Order: sequence, then C-alpha cells, then structure tokens
Amino acid sequence: MNELGTRSNRQMQRASAAARIVERLEGVIRPDRLMTDPLYTYAYSGDASFYRLVPALVAIVNTEAEVQALLVAARAEGLPVTFRAAGTSLSGQAVTDGVLAVLGDGWRKIEISADGHRITLGPSIIVAQANRALKAHNRRIGPDPASQASCKIGGVVANNSSGMCCGVAQNTYHTMHRLRMMTSDGQVLDSGDPQSRAAFAAARPDLVDGLSALRAKVRGDNELVDLIRRKYAIKNTVGYSLNALVDHDDPIDILTHLMVGSEGTLGFVSEITYDTVPDHPFKATAVVPYATSHKALQGVQALAAVGVSAAEFMERRALATVEDKPAMASIVPSLTDSSPAVLVEIMGADAEGLEAEIEKATSAMQAVGPLSPVQFTRDAELQAALWDIRKGLFASAGATREQGTIMLTEDVAVPIDRLADVADDLRTLLDDCGYPDAIIFGHALAGNLHFQMAENFTRPGALQKFDRFMRELGELVSIRYKGSLKAEHGTGRAIAAFVEAEWGPRAYQLMREIKALIEPENLLNPGVLLNDDKEIHLKNLKSMTAADEIVDMCIECGFCEKVCPSAGFTLTPRQRIAVTRETARLAASGEDPAMLQALEDGFEHAGLDTCAACNLCSTVCPVGIETGTMVLGKRAGERRGLSHSIAGMIAANTGLVESAMSAAVGAQHVARRVIGDGVVEGIAAAARTLTGDRLPRPSRGLRPGPGAPRPVPPTGEAPLGKVVYFPSCAARMFGSDRTEFDLLPVPEAMMALLARAGYAPVMPQHLHGMCCGQPFKSKGFPEEARKVGSRLADALREAGSESCSVVTDASTCALHMRGAEDMPPASDSVEFLLDAVLPHLTIERRLPVVAVHHNCSAQRLREQPRTEALAAACADDVAVLTSITCCGFAGDKGLFEPELNAHALRFVRADVPQGCKVGVTTVSTCATGLTEHAGIPFVGLASLLEWASRP
Repeated sequence: MNELGTRSNRQMQRASAAARIVERLEGVIRPDRLMTDPLYTYAYSGDASFYRLVPALVAIVNTEAEVQALLVAARAEGLPVTFRAAGTSLSGQAVTDGVLAVLGDGWRKIEISADGHRITLGPSIIVAQANRALKAHNRRIGPDPASQASCKIGGVVANNSSGMCCGVAQNTYHTMHRLRMMTSDGQVLDSGDPQSRAAFAAARPDLVDGLSALRAKVRGDNELVDLIRRKYAIKNTVGYSLNALVDHDDPIDILTHLMVGSEGTLGFVSEITYDTVPDHPFKATAVVPYATSHKALQGVQALAAVGVSAAEFMERRALATVEDKPAMASIVPSLTDSSPAVLVEIMGADAEGLEAEIEKATSAMQAVGPLSPVQFTRDAELQAALWDIRKGLFASAGATREQGTIMLTEDVAVPIDRLADVADDLRTLLDDCGYPDAIIFGHALAGNLHFQMAENFTRPGALQKFDRFMRELGELVSIRYKGSLKAEHGTGRAIAAFVEAEWGPRAYQLMREIKALIEPENLLNPGVLLNDDKEIHLKNLKSMTAADEIVDMCIECGFCEKVCPSAGFTLTPRQRIAVTRETARLAASGEDPAMLQALEDGFEHAGLDTCAACNLCSTVCPVGIETGTMVLGKRAGERRGLSHSIAGMIAANTGLVESAMSAAVGAQHVARRVIGDGVVEGIAAAARTLTGDRLPRPSRGLRPGPGAPRPVPPTGEAPLGKVVYFPSCAARMFGSDRTEFDLLPVPEAMMALLARAGYAPVMPQHLHGMCCGQPFKSKGFPEEARKVGSRLADALREAGSESCSVVTDASTCALHMRGAEDMPPASDSVEFLLDAVLPHLTIERRLPVVAVHHNCSAQRLREQPRTEALAAACADDVAVLTSITCCGFAGDKGLFEPELNAHALRFVRADVPQGCKVGVTTVSTCATGLTEHAGIPFVGLASLLEWASRP
C-alpha cells in the first residue's frame, strides 16, 4: 500500500476508535464536548508551533472524573491522549492525531493565602489572571513567559516555562509548593496532603520503589550527577527534569518534580500551589542601543554581574519589525543599520533602593559603550508599551514574513559568559544555512536567545536546508557551548530527535526508564519529548496557504483566543483562520472534495454566524489582525439574491423597521407580564424550531425603548454653545430594566445632562429610522451601510455638525462613525461626558457600588479608564466585570444566536459583587444580555450619571 493509502487507512481506524470512545463516554461527558466532525477536529489541529496533526477526537474535559473516564476509554480503544491548555506551545507538544483533551471551564480555581505568599491555581488559569489576583499583595508567580497574557498554568507546568525575569531560580520546578496530579492509570496524588501521599504509595508501590532505585542509580554515578547539575545551572527544558533525582529524596517529591516539564507524557496536572515571589512596586525601564550584538551582550554580561531584574536582547533585524511603534520613538534616532538594543528593567521595594540599583546598572552599561546615554523611565504606561513590544515580538516578526511561509522558532541557552560569542556564531549559522532574514532576540540575562525564521516547505530543498540547520545548531549549542537546545519552549516534536545527542546515552537511557516506569503504556503524548524517529522534526509541518490578505500574516500564536466571546463555544479567531487556510488549500488542490464540503458547510455556523465580529482579537494581536473584518467580508460575499434584496428594502425603509421592532419588543414585554416568561419562551422556541432558528429569541432582558427624546427647551443661555446629539437606534428601540433609582432612559438622560452642563443640545431632523449603518455592515451589507450612513451624515450636517461637536450614546456607533466615509467625526458619550460635561456638574448622590461592563467597541476605542472614571463619579466602588470581554450580544446576535451571548456571559454572576444593585454599559443591546444573565439590571452610564447629578 502506498503512503497515501496507509495514511488514509490509519485515519479511518482512528476515526472508528474515536466514535467508540464517544459511545463509552455517554453520560460522563456531554456530547457537545466530544467532537469528531471534520470542522472541529481540524480547528484544533494546530498549536502555536509549526506542526499540525488532526485529532481523531477533541474532548473538552472539566473534572478529574472526566479525565479518568477518558483515559479508560482511550486505553480500551488504543488511541493516545494529549492534553492542551491554551495551545500556545511552540514545539509541537500540544497536537496529536489521537485524542486531544482540551481543558475547559472546570479548572479555573484561584485561591490565595492571607499574606499572598502562596497561590493555588487550576490549569485553565491564565498567568496574567493569577498575577492580577496577587497584585494587591505586591506578589506574583515566578514563571513569566512572554505569552503570559494568553498562556495557561497547565502549559506552564507541563513545559516548565520561564520567561523574562524568571531565570532558573523562579521557574515552576523551584517555586512549586504542592502539586495535584493523575497518572495514566487514574491514580490521583495530592503532594500537599499526607493522607493522599500515603494512599498513593500504597496503591503504586512499584512506582515508589522504582523511583527510589533510579535515585540511587543516579547518585551512584558522580559523572552523571555533575552533568545534571551543569545542565540545570542554565535554562533547560530538553528531556525530563533529571534534577528531581538529585534534588529530592522522597519518591513522591521526585515524582511531582519529574511531572514539571514532562509535557503531558507522564500524567495530568489538575492543580498546583506556588510559593509566590515579590513583585516590587517601584520599577524603572530603559532601552539601550549598542553598535553590535557582541557589544550589546557584553553589556548584558555586565548587568548580570551587578544584578537587574531583566535584560532583553533585540537584534537590529528584530527591532526593524517594531520600530514603528510609538514607544520606540525615542530610541530609533540612535539606531544604525546594524545596531541592536537591550531592554532593561530594574525593580525595587522602595524608591531609594531603586535609585541605587539604577546607578549601578547605568555604570555597568556605560562602561561597555552604548550608542546613547542610558536613560531609565518610571512612566508606567511607557514601561508597559515597551514590554508589550518585546512580548509581541514573536508575532510581530512573524507578520513580516513572506506570504505562504511558516514561522519557525527555536530557543537556546548557554552559560552567560559565552553569550556574546554564541550570538555571533548563531548569526553566522543562520546566514550560512540560508536564513539571512532570521531574527534573534531573547532573555539574555539568563543566557537565553530566541530566534525565528520563515520557510516554505513546498519549495525544493527546503526540508533539507532546515534539517541541516537543526543538526548544525545542535552541534553548536549542545556540544561546542555545552548549552540547551531548548531553554524554555519545551522539547516537543521539534527537539525530540536531538535529546540523546545533547544529554548523551546514559542520561537518555535514564529518561527512557523514567517513561517506562511512570507511563509504560505510552498512552500519554507519545512521540513528544522522546522519539526514535530521527526525522520527526521534519514531519507533520503546517501549511500556511494564502487565503485572505486580512489574515494571511497570522502565525496562529493563539494570543487572540482569550478575548473571543465564541472561544469554547464554536471557533476562535485562530481556528477561523486555520480553517479558512485549509479551505483555500483544498479548493486550489482539489485533493479532498468531501473534506472541503464539510469545512465549508460547518464554517457557515461556527465560523460566520457565531462570530461577534467585535474585532477584540485585533487589540491583543501584536500585529492587529482583524479576524472579524475577514468574517464581515465573507458574509458580504455570501449575501446575494434574496438576502441582498431584503437588505436593500430595509435600508430604504429604516423608519418602518424601527416602528416594527419597537412594536415587537413592546409586545413581547407585555406578553411576559400577562402570560409569563415560560409561556413566551416556549412559543418562541417552537417558532424558532419551525423556521430553522430564523426567528429571534426574545431575551428576558429585552425592554421597549423610549423612542426619540423630546427636544429640551432652553431655560436661558447655553454658555457652552451648541452640541449635536445623535440618539442611536439601539437606544431608541431598546430600554433598560426597571431599577429602584428612577433612572431616565439613555436618550432623555443625555439631553438632560447636556442641558444641565450648559450646552444647547440639538438633534438631527426626522430622527425616526435614522441609523449610522453599523448593523448593515456587521451583517455583510457594506453598500447598504454606506447608503444608510450617508442619510445620517447629511442630517448631522444640517443640524450643524460642521460648526460644533457631535456626540452619540453607543460606543458601537461612535466606532463605526469614525471609520465611515463622509461621516462627521463623532465623540462617544463616555468621552464627551467625562471631558466636556462632568466638570460642569455637581454630584448630588452616589451608589455604594456599581458593576461596569467594558463593551467591545469601548475597548477598541480605549475608553476603559474614562468609563471607570465616570462610574467612580457615581459610586463609591467600581466593580469591573473581568470575566467578560465582548458580551456576545453583537447587535442582534443575542436574539438570533442567544447561545453565544449566554456562553460569553457564563461567569458574569460570580463577577457581580454582593450588594451591587445595578450595572452600567454604553450600548443598549449589551445591557439587554447583561440584564438577563448577570442577575442585576444593567443601564446606560448616562442614565446613572443623570441620576447622580440630578438636583
């Protein structure tokens, strides 16, 4: 049988086994969390590495019982199991063609000791979330990977991830206080519980005795002990954590420390307690340019001698990918065509101590000879911007690659005294092997360099070129400089073929014995970390087919996923892009028509209908890729025939539509009061079923709106002059739930506030039916959006927009109006109320606490500080809802795709503090969904400000 036939037969066998696993798990894991269809298995086929394997089954697991049942079923059917947290792994350790067990919502535990010196975390917690929770104690966890805003604790433990300030001493291995884990046979061990330790030892005496024997074997070999100590004196994630056999005596402690960095090949980690480290509140940051990389790294060596918190090296070619960022403005004039820079951070417990450390660091760097004087900044905003540049360098550089290429990345470490030399040799190696455009950067203070380059493996000779480079890299780093081929990214598939060459045969055999002792069935993540195939690093490589110029530069890092409201419900931005690429590849090649049809059919709902198109993904993407814009384009491409005619009819008759919508909302509200929520929802559900979900589901938070507000008659002079106010169609059609505070509807509140502050508010004539066009654009009708928007633009000009300010009350409308053609510039209500209205008001009353939702448009407008400042004017305590990114209501998606709204708000009730009676947002439709799911009414921020300042 040829290779293609063998692969097809294997896929069929695995698909059959996956189907049987699903049957075995009936009643244990919900069917919607067990996915075997082509769309979803492909969507989960890639992590942030350059490898892709399509799983036979994707299982979303939430409890230890589910993991145990999954392992039993997978073992019975002969399919291996790979665990995934965030999927930001860079070495291919989170992909499989077996069972991919993705950690769901059940692992979001955070518990902090009273003094903040310990934190207990579930594996689904993002590192940045843990650190935010510790902020009040001026503490943080030790590991601080560059992807900390996206990566999760499960992956950090599995890879022993480190980062920019972490070094060796503060990684998971050294700061772990306690670990809760499960071996592949389902045995659970909690290392912090004496009873659990005793029970595990009694259940697995073979494991306890075997680890004791391995410990004795290692300690009887002085040469091996010396090798282990030398290897772990620097950053090293190649192979298993052999230092566990040297550092610990108790077999249980050896086991838990072997789990760290084992990449899911020895067991599953369900919980960890860290000993936290200080996060000093006083910080200073500098970017220091040097003439050459050698000079820059000599500067880092000098810093290592005096001691700083972090020193990040960025080669000139790396800086070129980010030098347009505003934070780089002060350094760019000092750069030459070849000059790199070092990003330095110093932390101190107090201002005096910080100043002393700055003086020492400055003297050390100046002695080496930088291109410009060393200048540290204490500006927190600039510091954050500089670190964002460094943290996003991987993706920023990836976006500059040639279209259709894969971004390859590796990271190495050497003793700090060899760092300058190895950087020179590494640059020479990259150039000699045909990667002159590669960039080098990294955590230089720990002797750790990262580098990345682009390659198109469809080109003749590309695989051979990469293979040569990897083998020569191993010789350079492992042998000549006695360093680590993987400093912090984990071994994965990328380095599995080179573990023995780096460690030598005795240490490698020891790793084989560890795997055979702890996980003899090879059920967990086989082929990762240890692999007999010496060409495994060249197999199962991603294809990056050009599919849409909006997203073609995406490297699938996954940074976007944490903010996507549909993540965990249907698809994430990364997954939408991956499926779009594969669809384009299949369409061009014609190789698998059935797969192409399955992807196209499935993408209609999962990729298009349930995308909120909020584009929050662009706010965390280092290169600002707007997956929502791609989705809007695809929607527009599909809107033909009848749907286009209907959109044109609606655009021509927006007044009738507004009247009909208002009537419908009012009717459902009356019906709820007369016959009850249950009956109304039952009727609506039946109607939706009969029409294939084409009818909306009336939300419990839906209230009839006030319509257009009445003009406010002048009561005297308006000292601040005229302002044009456009009440959005959403604010006119949808109202807020009743509260005990006698709040005005948003349009009336806006008019009252403007007049109260001293303005003469005017509105466009013939307001009924007036719309900015954003709803049409979001549904894929850009031409209709322009037509409708142009009518509003004309009305605004007639009202005087060319001579005074224009303000609207919905962040979504403000954002759309700013980007629309021929539209007068408009301020969002938050911006205008804070800057131009609040200073002229007197606050008469305040709430004890108010919940605040930052809707997606407000986030894209960067209005969070303004929103919180306005809320703080109305309440003693402002509780920002941190569990929400975009609420998923997305105009009317909350009515037609209510599951998206429910999923996006699934944690919101726990986010609302006790005693909080009201929440605020700046979009009426968002308030509808929030009111239904949060348990308290949400109102417009303008309504609350009017109440607070009402005489």
